[in-house]
Amino acid sequence: MPLPEAGKLKYPGFQQWYREKLRLDITGEKQVLRRKFSALRKSLSSETRQQYNAAICAAIASLECFRQAEFIAAYIPFGGEVDLSPLFCGKQVLLPRFVPERGVYELVCVDDFKRNLLPGKYGIPEPRPELPAVPGDIAASRALFLTPAVSCDRTGTRLGRGGGYYDRMLAGVKIPPVAVIYSCQLSDTPLPGTAHDIKMKLVVTEREVIHCSED
Repeated sequence: MPLPEAGKLKYPGFQQWYREKLRLDITGEKQVLRRKFSALRKSLSSETRQQYNAAICAAIASLECFRQAEFIAAYIPFGGEVDLSPLFCGKQVLLPRFVPERGVYELVCVDDFKRNLLPGKYGIPEPRPELPAVPGDIAASRALFLTPAVSCDRTGTRLGRGGGYYDRMLAGVKIPPVAVIYSCQLSDTPLPGTAHDIKMKLVVTEREVIHCSED
């Protein structure tokens, strides 16, 4: 939204105030949407969720980018997210681990999901602290990111949990990221976003694989 020219000239600090107002408006809108789409996801029955998980995993397994990927950067499902564990067999799997002193997530290669995970931030299982992190340049250049989301739209705008952790992890990745959601989380209208939000190349649901446009 352009800034009113008269306002910029007449009032000192108007531009800074106006940008902050827009930021707060977007933040508030995102919080409302998070509650809406999280509730829709949680409303799915266990049986329905299992059926949808199987369909989503089959769709991802058929993607050329998945078949060619040396590493997949995945996640442990939390709050009703899609369970991708059937895809882990035969792949080098990277999982996020929170680094408190830096306030960011790093990626760790995990091959034993029973022994090498411990409760981490938000209670989500994370790789054990003694496991070495994968160098950031390797993850950025050679991993396909299968990315959880609270919602996505058809242009690839992703709504996460908040905090910007995934946007920071996804900055600079070479292989276009894939968002993974249930169809009830797909927004029919454009989601609010900022310049810092990383766009998704594909969105996979149990019903379709969406090749995102910029419309």
